[in-house]
Amino acid sequence: PHRRPKLVAAAAATATRKAMAEVATEAPGDEGSGAYAWESELQRTWDAVEETADGELRSAAPGTWRGGGRAPVHVGVRRGVMRAVFLILDCSRHAAEHDAEMKPTRLAVMAELASEFVTSFFEQNPVSTLAILITRKEKAEAVTPLSCNPRQHVQALKALAQEGGCAGEASLQNALELARESLASVASFVSREVILLSASLTTCDPGDLLATVASLGSSRVRCSVLSLLAEVYICRRIARETGGDYGVALSPAHLKEMLLRHLPPRPLPATALAPTNALVKVGFPMRHPPGSRPSLTFTSNASGPIVSTEGGYACPQCGVLHSEIPTECPLCGLKLLSSTDLSKTYHHLFPLALFQECTRPAGTTC
Repeated sequence: PHRRPKLVAAAAATATRKAMAEVATEAPGDEGSGAYAWESELQRTWDAVEETADGELRSAAPGTWRGGGRAPVHVGVRRGVMRAVFLILDCSRHAAEHDAEMKPTRLAVMAELASEFVTSFFEQNPVSTLAILITRKEKAEAVTPLSCNPRQHVQALKALAQEGGCAGEASLQNALELARESLASVASFVSREVILLSASLTTCDPGDLLATVASLGSSRVRCSVLSLLAEVYICRRIARETGGDYGVALSPAHLKEMLLRHLPPRPLPATALAPTNALVKVGFPMRHPPGSRPSLTFTSNASGPIVSTEGGYACPQCGVLHSEIPTECPLCGLKLLSSTDLSKTYHHLFPLALFQECTRPAGTTC
């Protein structure tokens, strides 16, 4: 009797080795070859490279995600340099859960990367506007309105990360409907976009979500979805039917890379759903130095004008002062920006030409 445990353990070990051998036999390295994975030939994936349109060398072998990649350069295409983007964050109860990849929580990762995206967005798109929405408790809430003030959006994202408030389930339909209704008042020459950061696998909607997706397509709203968990069919369908992108983040670095791909304006499709061409009236305000007489000044932190002696930028059409530019005058609706902001948009339309390698003549020095 005292030897029986040893016999049982030996039998269990033998059965385990047999099971492992059967699994290895059923999973060869190449289908139909009958060889194990470690017996297959060495694949020199670093030899399979291709040159992109911007002159960068990339691996042509399919595989997992590799960081450091850049978005492809499109030459000779139309772009909508004036954009209205709605950034939607999933603040359901799943966003507050601890994740092995998204630490400390999914909400903290989304808020931090969204802040970086907002700052970089206005650096490359100074004539565009952005708004932030959240979805929680089966509802959609507007955090910030459409504006071109990055400080306002970054402060709202920091407050959202500190406050938390993740509860209930997400509602894709309510969030998309709120974004579509807000974008309905945007001019026809503005590119309308929605970027959704999803942190859950479910959605609680009051009606038909597919009807909302169809209305987004007819309203020329491009919706891109970035998931932090796994691929969801309805999210991929939303992106496919509206002409957006869909992806699943493997890590915070991967999510950041996919999010930063939306910084440059996307090429416009050659269809009737593309934004129309129009001449946009803009104004270049003059700077009034501080210390002058008190005057009404519009600031980004206040809902209305305040009396200030700090000076500002005077609208050339109505004369009201603004604390910073670029912005849109709330009185006359004129777009106010500087010549520097206007020149920043040209590098999207006219990218740098590829550098050509040239040899140095003999006998010359630097």
